[in-house]
Amino acid sequence: MSISRIRLLAVAVVTVALSLVSSSAGAQGRLRGAIRFGGEYGGDKVLHFTYEDGSTPDVIAGGGLLLTAGGTLGVFARGAHSVDAQLNLGVKYRTIPPASNQEVTWLRFPLEGLLYYRTPVGIRLGAGATVHLRNVMEASGAVLNERVEFENKPGLLVQAEYVRKNVAFDLRYTAMKYELASGGSGTVDASSIGVGMTFFIGRSEPRTP
Repeated sequence: MSISRIRLLAVAVVTVALSLVSSSAGAQGRLRGAIRFGGEYGGDKVLHFTYEDGSTPDVIAGGGLLLTAGGTLGVFARGAHSVDAQLNLGVKYRTIPPASNQEVTWLRFPLEGLLYYRTPVGIRLGAGATVHLRNVMEASGAVLNERVEFENKPGLLVQAEYVRKNVAFDLRYTAMKYELASGGSGTVDASSIGVGMTFFIGRSEPRTP
């Protein structure tokens, strides 16, 4: 799938999600908070270092630790089946193992919008869009001193999770490319696969038998 098609699909999905939230907040399900912690891996290799002991840590575009907080709202329900809209904002962080002469940090702030189909057996299947705001990688030290900024471009996000009471365990895939805004030119593949755990705050929507 081309990057232009990914962007169009991502924008369409997040627009639908936000419109559902705004139109259904007063008439549908209960709003719950959601806090997620996860780890992601994948994408192009952006930097490569060789330490004195021979180890070679890499910095890849899709890797990092991710912490998000947001809310999920039931927008449609029929029997034990339902559709949820969820909006998250968080921080994604990546660094290299500590070194005396080099430091690299990569900080970005993902904004995510998803629609989920929730099954009667505790499985939620979701799709939506994500954009990484203030996407900046900074390197300082004897090997490299550089600041690289990336433009805010949307990507496609799909996720499957198993919900047990107020906790969910998930597997997600992100299709995304970063376009360099400064410190270089061109694009890098930032697609990733990740796992995570979500804690929901508040009671779940009661189900109709």
